Amino acid sequence: MKLRTAILGALAALAMAASACSVAPGGPPPATWTSGICIGTEGVTVVVDFSADLTDQQLVRCALGPQASGIDALEAIGLGINDIPAAAGAVSGSVCTVEGLPAGGYPDCWLNLGYWSYWRAASPAGTWDFAPTGPGEGPLVPGTVEGFAWAQDFLSDGPRTGPDGLPLP
Repeated sequence: MKLRTAILGALAALAMAASACSVAPGGPPPATWTSGICIGTEGVTVVVDFSADLTDQQLVRCALGPQASGIDALEAIGLGINDIPAAAGAVSGSVCTVEGLPAGGYPDCWLNLGYWSYWRAASPAGTWDFAPTGPGEGPLVPGTVEGFAWAQDFLSDGPRTGPDGLPLP
């Protein structure tokens, strides 16, 4: 009898442990981005150009839904960012690093190496305009395009990928 009680107790403990580890009903959390440009007004297209000075990688992703700011859009497309402390005298919401680049981080990202230039286009069919405000401003209108390009030595012509997601000539 004692053995049976011990076995039943152990089985009950295992069942409780298994239920604590199970996935909650409803499945995985909803996606926050898709690859490529947004279709219509499904979200805000984000183009990130790491330039040849960093990794030479260029990303085009759609941050699904409305976005509160350019910084929120970067985070929504799955990129880690580090903004510059306002106490450092930077424009509110200035981006220091994207995915840990440049590796020097703050203050090198702003004072010595360059900066993440910020660009906007009214739609994927538009052209890049240098943003008159920092990426901390918003809200962003679905259907618009945000661009970030690393400007080594503070020189930038904008992303090498157009608002339409295609390489510029």
